Amino acid sequence: MAELYPALYKDFEVHPLVFSRAFDKFDGHKRHSEGYDVAVRVCRPGAISGSKASRVFRLVLPVTFSDFGVAKRSASQYGADIIDGKVEGATVQDL
Repeated sequence: MAELYPALYKDFEVHPLVFSRAFDKFDGHKRHSEGYDVAVRVCRPGAISGSKASRVFRLVLPVTFSDFGVAKRSASQYGADIIDGKVEGATVQDL
């Protein structure tokens, strides 16, 4: 079954954000071959983006995700890990 977004996890909305990695070279290959980077927006239900009840966390990796679906699932899992307190330096306790 397809998962609906935003997903609810422990009273927080988890919005996976997937975007193409910035293309900073011109060597003839296609832009989409660069892959995808991910971030996640964690907020209270119904919070407006940019408000104090919403926060965006970027997953910084040296390599990109080559598959959009894998990138989206990884962003969702990263959001759940932040909510569970598994990511050092990232918290949502004050939201």
